[in-house]
Amino acid sequence: MREGKTVMGVKLMHEFEKLLTEEQAIKLAAFRDRRIAHDAFQDALTKIANFHQTGRHAARPGILTMVGETGAGKTSIIEDYCNLHNESGQFKKVLFVIVPESCTIKNLAASILMALGDLSSVKGTRQDMELRIKDYVDRTGVEMLIFDEFQHLTNRGSAKRQYDAADWLKTQVEILRKPIVFAGLPEVHNIFALNPQLETRRNGKIGIVPFDLDTDENRRSVFLFFHMLNKHLPLPRPEFSALNDPNAIKYVVDENKGLLGHMMKAVYRATEKAVIEGDETLRFCHLQDAVQELGPVTFEVGQATIRPGKKKKSRDKDGGKENIYDLL
Repeated sequence: MREGKTVMGVKLMHEFEKLLTEEQAIKLAAFRDRRIAHDAFQDALTKIANFHQTGRHAARPGILTMVGETGAGKTSIIEDYCNLHNESGQFKKVLFVIVPESCTIKNLAASILMALGDLSSVKGTRQDMELRIKDYVDRTGVEMLIFDEFQHLTNRGSAKRQYDAADWLKTQVEILRKPIVFAGLPEVHNIFALNPQLETRRNGKIGIVPFDLDTDENRRSVFLFFHMLNKHLPLPRPEFSALNDPNAIKYVVDENKGLLGHMMKAVYRATEKAVIEGDETLRFCHLQDAVQELGPVTFEVGQATIRPGKKKKSRDKDGGKENIYDLL
């Protein structure tokens, strides 16, 4: 199935991708939507839950930060937590706010109002918007607020504008008296460095670190994750899948620098290729094709920001070719 077709005695070098059947599309979508709760994912959910529960009874609940690289899994954790605590058709107990990319105090306030369901979220003076935020939060029974993409406060504008936005949020922490989670890239820490008063209100930190195979414990955790994922593979013979092969797992982890979101995109695309080709299982060649198509992760992962004091181990570029059984 992977070779080109022959038409009128001429071998075609390229075969166009086949259309998925409705049944195949449904199974692939279910596989994509399934969440596998690995150790770091579960630990983060537990820390957020504890912060949420104690914050409901505290006079000054304060702030929790969750920091990780792009694709580390922060948004997935937030979405799962919100889905667990918010019921469809009811007011949201956990309010999920995405910080706008070009962030000012007014459009940040509008984003909060929009998340609260205010149909006139962009209207009114800043003071009017602040009063509406307080009123809606109290009347709808919001218990906790989560801000994602919090690093957008540092992306653009002068240092003064960044300080003003952070200072405004610090004021909202005091006014709302609700537990608040700020999630984003490692640049989130710069916001707290810029505003020491905001730092004094931070009661905890969660660091979502990339997967790695540096220790026996980490390898067991990574292999268990892929083993659980493989159980839901929408192919007839998952027992022969490359997701059971330590060398294939090492390839996926290394090429994506251990970032969960990027690894999952590669696995999903590889699985789709296997389904389209009519293969009975997921093979290493499918994973290689997917990584080549999507491209490996090339940006530097700022582990030093997430895990202060831990030096990132240098790796030989040829290290990906070594047999992982030598590492076990």
